[in-house]
Amino acid sequence: MKCLIIINRLSGNGKKADENILRQTFGNGFDTEVFYVRKNTPTPDLLPYDRIVACGGDGTLNRLVNNKTKQGAQVFYCPYGTLNEVATGKNRTLSDVCVANDKKFAYVLATGIFTPLGYRTKNSQKQKFKALAYLFNVVKHYKIAHIPAEITHDGNKMSDVYTLILAIDSPKCFGFKFNKAYAHDDNKMHLLLIKSPKRKNLLGKIKIFFPLFRSFFVGFKKEHRSKNVTFVPFENLTITLTQPTDFCMDGELATFDGKIDVSLCKADTPITVKSKDEIETAFKQGISF
Repeated sequence: MKCLIIINRLSGNGKKADENILRQTFGNGFDTEVFYVRKNTPTPDLLPYDRIVACGGDGTLNRLVNNKTKQGAQVFYCPYGTLNEVATGKNRTLSDVCVANDKKFAYVLATGIFTPLGYRTKNSQKQKFKALAYLFNVVKHYKIAHIPAEITHDGNKMSDVYTLILAIDSPKCFGFKFNKAYAHDDNKMHLLLIKSPKRKNLLGKIKIFFPLFRSFFVGFKKEHRSKNVTFVPFENLTITLTQPTDFCMDGELATFDGKIDVSLCKADTPITVKSKDEIETAFKQGISF
């Protein structure tokens, strides 16, 4: 029986992942290999392994859900990122993953204002300043986006110019626990749309502040529709773009053009989330997972 432990040293807290502790808690009874992710390191082939343990941030999780594993393999994700948006609650199992066309993702697909923060913030900044690294770049990315798009969710169609398009299957994003309507494994995702003001000047930035505040500081407990903000649950979503557009997909850059079909699907192999605290407690107690 073979076990692969992946440690992403580029993630926000990747340097805190202790190889010895991970070997003791996950590798006991297995022929264990440890793979370190550093700059430009390709993702290893996961098919030969009976147990995979991936330690890193949201990008590490994204690569995990997009790689094939052998049938019956045990897959663990240990959050060592900066914000760790998807790692809420203990002993959480990710049975569902999201899919956009042929690309899988763990929890968020977004484009527009602030979304480049996810993939443009430097790893060195995240390791040094943690969550503050994103705050340092907020002003730089407070830019109004004009994204013409047609949106169809569960048969409902709308068309406008948006400054933010966000599909999410998590209570949190950007560090804000705004999706209070989220329920684990309910077979639904949520869509947040914020319309763009006509101008990209200072007045436009002032106008867009209030919808952003309403969305991320107040949040949503249920479906919401107003002049500038739409928040709805969905099972099937189609976003039709007029030009190539960059998206933040679990903190990674993904570019789409034309039609994007978004939905949930069953993970090939369920992913069990184990936090750093759980791992260290198990190690101290001499427990193996």
